[in-house]
Amino acid sequence: MYFIFEIAFSSNKNYIANLIRAYAKQKEIEVDVLQTSDKIILTFNKDDEKLEKFLLGLEEVLPASLFLGKGQHRFSEEKPALMPVEKINLPLNIAPCPTCQKEMFDVSSRRYFYPFTSCNNCGSQHPFLTKYPYTRANTTMKFLVPCKSCEDEREHNALRKDYPLISCIECGIGLRMLDRETEHMALNKGDYRKLFKAAAGAIASGKTLLMKTTNGYRKFFNPNRDLDAIKNIDFTVNTLETGLAKAPYTFGESTEDNIALSTLLMASAAGFNEHLMMVEQEFNALLSIERPLLRVATKSDALKNLYGSSVLVKYPDDGMTMLLAGELVKHGLEYVSYLECDSSEEADFLVDFDMPISSQKDMKLFINQDAKLFVSGERILYPAVVQGNKNRVTVAHDLACVEVEGKRIIDSLEVFDTVDTDEIVVLENEDFESGHSNEQRFEQYKASMMSVLSEHYKVGQKAIGVHFDGTLNFLYYNGKQVINAVPANPFESDNLWEKISTLREGSDRLVGNYKKAYPEVWERLDNLEGNMDIFEVTAITLGLADESFEGISAEALSFLGKGGLQIDTRVKDNRFDNYAFLTSIMSYQLGDVENNFMCYSIYESFGDYIGELVPQLCDKVGSNIVVLTGETFANQSLYARIQRTLGQKNPLMSKNFPIGKENAVHGALYL
Repeated sequence: MYFIFEIAFSSNKNYIANLIRAYAKQKEIEVDVLQTSDKIILTFNKDDEKLEKFLLGLEEVLPASLFLGKGQHRFSEEKPALMPVEKINLPLNIAPCPTCQKEMFDVSSRRYFYPFTSCNNCGSQHPFLTKYPYTRANTTMKFLVPCKSCEDEREHNALRKDYPLISCIECGIGLRMLDRETEHMALNKGDYRKLFKAAAGAIASGKTLLMKTTNGYRKFFNPNRDLDAIKNIDFTVNTLETGLAKAPYTFGESTEDNIALSTLLMASAAGFNEHLMMVEQEFNALLSIERPLLRVATKSDALKNLYGSSVLVKYPDDGMTMLLAGELVKHGLEYVSYLECDSSEEADFLVDFDMPISSQKDMKLFINQDAKLFVSGERILYPAVVQGNKNRVTVAHDLACVEVEGKRIIDSLEVFDTVDTDEIVVLENEDFESGHSNEQRFEQYKASMMSVLSEHYKVGQKAIGVHFDGTLNFLYYNGKQVINAVPANPFESDNLWEKISTLREGSDRLVGNYKKAYPEVWERLDNLEGNMDIFEVTAITLGLADESFEGISAEALSFLGKGGLQIDTRVKDNRFDNYAFLTSIMSYQLGDVENNFMCYSIYESFGDYIGELVPQLCDKVGSNIVVLTGETFANQSLYARIQRTLGQKNPLMSKNFPIGKENAVHGALYL
């Protein structure tokens, strides 16, 4: 008789299953661990005396995960016979697992306050990768020789068996902290601890801190700091360690950081309920081992005054930010802000390490009730193993899909060596020249639609698609190729007022009235540089601090009512008209409509337009398969409207890839 424990797991990533296997080996219990497309199945001997203790211990070892669902158990006379997910050794880029976290905060551990603590199933691995296959020789850690204790672990510790990046304070990466007069090197446990204490003290004292993390450089600051008071504080690295002002320091000009464009790092989970308005799914996602970026509503007056109605939030996602957060809490800071930047950014203090890294774009997550959509980015989802039956290399958005040792891997373009291939297909306008005799270019919308169809096993079946990413296009897949059935009208932001004034009768009067009412905005729109998309121009029109789709989406979140205004989204031939859209917004502005109501209405109107046109196209081509692509769909009001208008058709979206542009490198395999 077998005891079978099943855990829902909605991903092809295998670090949770591997962690269970390693823990079982540590506890010397016999268990079959099988991962399928939607769950992890553990099969035990029902009478194993270690079973109960193992399951209780598993609760402490397993991290929270975006992909983990509910568990259930049953008994069976036979073992399950299911198709497993293929195992492959790819570098991860997630937070440390509970076991590694314990080591970092255990003073008796060799890795006490060592921020690069990780194991085979967690941590920042991908930033150190230089090329495939993933071995120590192909990482920037190849120059570090593991100490005797690490070598012993690599042989006997199940969690770090043959682990390529094994290291500790004795044999690993050194840290340093600098201001313009002093440098502090971390060489032992006490030094590492002091460094993070000093870094947190700098931020708590109102200074700015530039820190190199495994996810790139981040400039940290206390958004509630009193700038006038800060100018009178003199600190150095030594000052912060001893508490004595021994050396004067002149505060730099880097204090005017743009809070509106910064990310909120929550140092303490205890502060979530006080400062943020979240549903349970959002709370669980932020604390998951994947540590995504998530836009959530603000709750406390302090955050509302800083960020408005919503903010982009992150929980510490690597050893550097995790250790910093632990010290920030001791200074009474429940959160700080940071800006992603490069090493040349000015700050009062710098925490750095000499090891080269290759950071990934952070992953934004969108949650609507039980639906979770990856919006944009690389971390968490890439690298990925995919299927394909053509000898083809695909390239898009600095990602590439290349066959390595018989496996087709999607990852950063820079980690692949030269390969033999029949053809290379590259995204149009991508700054990449392969020199291959058979290089083809492809459009984003085609590849995005094919990515979703392949994930849902619909390739070869007729389908209607909606690609909404700056522009709105309605697509038709006839089973062989993707056709732009209702393309967006082109939008050019130069000579904007001329285009609007000639749109229809009376438009010239609107332009005149708008110039009188909003002279500064009128001037800005009259002198736009470069060709901006419709959402950037809309954000400028509304005077939003974040002049992007993200800014409009954030503003829409602050509207708590129901039912919006009707914004013009189309003209007589059913095609979206950018200038009619802008004209409608300006008209409402002149009528003193609030920005949040306007932004909410924008997405509701798009939802109604899509919900009306898609069924017509489905009837015309005889298909009920609907595909939605593009990160514009990551908006609460638009997504909810689409569910109302198209819910019966169960529209398909990306599961294992972002709904935005980064899915193109996968979809191009099927063009």
